[in-house]
Amino acid sequence: MNTVEKLIEVFRRFPSVGPKQAERFAMYVMRSNPIEINELIEAIVDTKANVKQCKKCFNYTADDICDICSDDKRDRGLLCVIENPFDLIAIEKTKTYNGLYYILGSYLLPHPHKNEFDERVEFLKKRIIDEGIKEVIIALNTTTEGQATSIYIKESISNFVSKISRIAFGVPLGADIDYIDEFTLAYALRGRTSLDK
Repeated sequence: MNTVEKLIEVFRRFPSVGPKQAERFAMYVMRSNPIEINELIEAIVDTKANVKQCKKCFNYTADDICDICSDDKRDRGLLCVIENPFDLIAIEKTKTYNGLYYILGSYLLPHPHKNEFDERVEFLKKRIIDEGIKEVIIALNTTTEGQATSIYIKESISNFVSKISRIAFGVPLGADIDYIDEFTLAYALRGRTSLDK
């Protein structure tokens, strides 16, 4: 394997990067001037050295506690349980949620990181109690794993919080009903809301 092939192979390890995109990244690196490459290398090394997980929610941060957890303007009685930091970014982009977050990091599955998952659930219980959380919103994907994890989380925390809710899901805006699978459509029908007159 030559140097360029090795670089392409490294880029292919990135999530959602296919062979063509990896080749484009490699070509960009080869065409870039040394200053740009050094900036890229510095940014990667600096991020790896200085970014860690928030001690409260497990979001990525340069500090012990992330900006969201330390923001006094956020609703401190509302906690949204999500799988990963990408979910946090997606929810924040909606500009409709002003509570706190808790990142599980994985789903309930028989996998090598089961102990880490169990530790996260125990830490979630502790956080609910210590911070007086009033409502937990479970915002996990609607996959089989996400559904199983949602049920497990609900059962694990039900004695520690007064309200547990789940984000609504169903028919996306602009979708044709006949293209929606029956599982999604069934949830959409059960989760229907009243239209005010």
